[in-house]
Amino acid sequence: LKMNFKKRISRVEAYDISNIQGKQATGSMVVFIDGPPDKNLYRKFKIKTAEKPNDTAMLKETLRRRLRHQEWGLPDLILIDGGKAQLNAAINVKIQISNIKSVPVIALAKKKNELFIEKREKPVLLKNLPREVSNLILQIRDEAHRFAITYHKTLRSKNFIKK
Repeated sequence: LKMNFKKRISRVEAYDISNIQGKQATGSMVVFIDGPPDKNLYRKFKIKTAEKPNDTAMLKETLRRRLRHQEWGLPDLILIDGGKAQLNAAINVKIQISNIKSVPVIALAKKKNELFIEKREKPVLLKNLPREVSNLILQIRDEAHRFAITYHKTLRSKNFIKK
C-alpha cells in the first residue's frame, strides 16, 4: 500500500484534543523527526473558543493557532487523533492557510485503528500497513494523546485549587 506522498516524510506533527464536556479543553501538538519525538518542539494550546464539547471546532482552533507560527517550520505530514470528521476539520483549516496546502493530512480513528487519508475514499486498517509504519503511527498518536491529557489534568487541578 502506498500513501502517495510526493516527498519524503521527516517531520510529523500530531494533534489531539482533551476535555471533559468542553471544560478545561486543551489541544496538543507533538513532533516526531525521522522517527523519534522531539519534545523541545511540543506545544500545548488552551482552547479559547468552544465552551461546549465540540472536538472538531477545538481541533480547528488548535491548528489555526499553530499555523500562525511560521517560525516553527512546517510538517511533512499532519496526523490527527480522530476519524473522518477530524480529518475534514483539518483539511478545512488547511484550505484556508495557503502555505500548508501541500502538507498531507491523515487521521487515526481509535475504534478499529482505521487510518483516514486525505483524498482517499475508504480508510486503511493500520494492521494492513507494514508493522514499522503502523507502530510509528500508533506511537505518535498515543504520545499526542498523553501530552493533551497531561496538560488537561494540569489545568483541571489548577482550577480545582482556585475554588
